[in-house]
Amino acid sequence: MKFSFLCSQIYGDTEHFRNEASWPSPPAGYRAAIGERSTDFALDQAALAEELGFDMVSVSEHHYWPNVPSPNCAVLAAAISQRTSRVRIGWMGPLVSINNPLRVAEEAAMLDQLSHGRLEMLFLRGTPNEFVSYNINPAESRARTHEAIALITKALTEPQPFGWQGRYYQFPTISIWPGVTQKPLPPIFGSGQSHESIQYAVDNGHKIGLSFYPPNLVAKLTESYRERSAAAGRSVDPTDILYRGHAVVAETEERARELEARYYSGGAGLAAAFAGRAAAVASHMKLIDGASIGPATDRAPTEVGTDADGKNRDADKKGKGGFALGRLTFVGTPESVVQQITDFHSQTGVGYLDLGFSGGGLTEQERTSSLTLFGRDVLPYVRHLGASTDKALTDAR
Repeated sequence: MKFSFLCSQIYGDTEHFRNEASWPSPPAGYRAAIGERSTDFALDQAALAEELGFDMVSVSEHHYWPNVPSPNCAVLAAAISQRTSRVRIGWMGPLVSINNPLRVAEEAAMLDQLSHGRLEMLFLRGTPNEFVSYNINPAESRARTHEAIALITKALTEPQPFGWQGRYYQFPTISIWPGVTQKPLPPIFGSGQSHESIQYAVDNGHKIGLSFYPPNLVAKLTESYRERSAAAGRSVDPTDILYRGHAVVAETEERARELEARYYSGGAGLAAAFAGRAAAVASHMKLIDGASIGPATDRAPTEVGTDADGKNRDADKKGKGGFALGRLTFVGTPESVVQQITDFHSQTGVGYLDLGFSGGGLTEQERTSSLTLFGRDVLPYVRHLGASTDKALTDAR
């Protein structure tokens, strides 16, 4: 099993998160000294994760939000590449539905060059609030994402200049410099959040990444990925399936539960950002194709699918817990977290965990302690998970 550290660069002011009530978070709350310290601490954590034996450090793009204040996460990934020497650099996303795909391709090439071939990529469609951030029609977001991924892939692999005339993107001349270090491409993960996304990943030979679903839904989606891959004549290694969640590890169960209770602090903005089907500021409401962007909601999901599609409303209530966003995936002492990860792997077949340890309600010391306990007392004891599957796959080949 492999492990990635989610480097969130979270704004390091616990009081801010106790008072946070909505998305977007007002810029008036930002303090430069805290912001600079938060970035320094994030880079320290990335270096610590490498020391502790993590396989990758990942970053994500989000907008107008102190929980993950990295609107261009390529910048953070570049900094991490210079603070580390061994771990893979997980660029997960960029949000290709709202960005210029040629700029994404150029940044990917630069990151692979800067990291000496350590880049891994997950091209994402984004959450509903991001479409509002950059004024993208949600109804076009899936098609824009697919065309962008096709263009990025061609731009990074085509040896000669070429032009592109698509539905959403038109470029008369494309010739990417620098080229990527890894040939033909750095590893690519596709979204595994819906059956439609999984089919797209299989059709394009991508690995998949899932995030914040509870285990019963993860199991349905990973089974779908394995079945569709088999039908396409492709075998699946457990590490082809990445899952992102959050974790807290403490010396005692009581301490772990106390940290869990504070992890997201008030966290109302968390629900607004990810569940808000277009969490627009009321006084700046816009019309998209004649339809008003509605208010945010924090209703729970009901079906396998994406927030971007207006799905995810209560389907997981038959399983353990509710929608995992806003809940910790793994929490407890090292011994109990080892068992939780073992059970999760057994139920889902996931072989790559991308875990965050930085909640808005935790201090730097608490985040560091949790990360260190995981790396020291959990990670070595779950490395073997999936190994027998790996061997069986190798023998079958």
